[in-house]
Amino acid sequence: MDMLRRDWAIPAVVFVLFAGFYVTITLVAGSDFLFRPVWDIDHYRAIAQRGYEIYPCDPAVHYPAGDICGNVGWFPAWPLAVKILSLGQVDIGIRILPYLFALAGFILLYRVLLEMADRRAALIGVIALAATPSAFYFLTGFPYAFLLFLFSLYLFYFYHPEARGRRYILPATALVFSLSYPSAFLAAIIPVIHVGGRLWRDGATRRIGALAVELVYHVLPFVLGPLLLSVYFYFRFDDFLLIVHFQEKYHRSWGFPPTVLWNSFLQFPVLYVENASVLFYGLVFLIFAPYRLKPELVAYLLLFYFFSPATGSVISVYRHYLLLFPAAMAIGMSSRPTWVKITYVLLGLAMALWRFFPIFMDGRLI
Repeated sequence: MDMLRRDWAIPAVVFVLFAGFYVTITLVAGSDFLFRPVWDIDHYRAIAQRGYEIYPCDPAVHYPAGDICGNVGWFPAWPLAVKILSLGQVDIGIRILPYLFALAGFILLYRVLLEMADRRAALIGVIALAATPSAFYFLTGFPYAFLLFLFSLYLFYFYHPEARGRRYILPATALVFSLSYPSAFLAAIIPVIHVGGRLWRDGATRRIGALAVELVYHVLPFVLGPLLLSVYFYFRFDDFLLIVHFQEKYHRSWGFPPTVLWNSFLQFPVLYVENASVLFYGLVFLIFAPYRLKPELVAYLLLFYFFSPATGSVISVYRHYLLLFPAAMAIGMSSRPTWVKITYVLLGLAMALWRFFPIFMDGRLI
């Protein structure tokens, strides 16, 4: 019983300290910016309250100007969760639910790390998550706390074939995850590498067809998310590619990630928040190798790290990289000395306090 209590109490304490830290700073500064529906949060709130809507852009009001304005650029799972779980009290739910989902995500991620490694790795892993430069977004109405919860829940069931209800919970979690964020479908790389590796190793001794069916079972829910949203947009707005067409005004176009990253460092200072984020997560690959993470989680890290630059820009990458949850896992599980891990954790926290959070509170971190 004591062991079970520790499995949730330790990460819960880490979360309370993390949340209390940022809330205290906010209150001492006399600001309420952390709790306000700023930037994309207002779009999620609008979806929860009124559903999807589009209208022509007014150059005098909307930025950036384009052919399509509205809230169709944001995915529906998070606003739907807010609407349902808050019983329609969206303004309250969008402020409170991130704390509950973040707490659950911390506990689940701790449990996953505990079974992959040990208590020290699990503790350092959740502390590393809390100390990433933009971790305070977990406390806002953005969907990142919800995504953390779903990702951790998915890993817990994915690596527990004997878990009760796994057959239904696993695909349902994958589907909701892919309906929560534009790049979330890329998490399909986890079952692709894991099951694909078994197919490669055991194909000669097992029925290849059975493994192929298992692969489809794991991957299909990730693909269905954006596909179902596109079908909905087709019937509602007569535009199957509405998500793509909406994004055109942001001038994103496919690019070669190393070139995009290199150009960002040429154009902006190293401590520019986007560049600082690229460096912080990039150094995780270098400092904490060789990795004790499972190959599919390393592949996930690499894919998500390069996906945002592949869209031709690093704008808001400090938020996009919050989905690099296995980076914290890599720090916790690394064979590097504890002092190296703690030093890197403190570096992330220093970046948050010195640059990221003050700029966010200033209303300049979109």
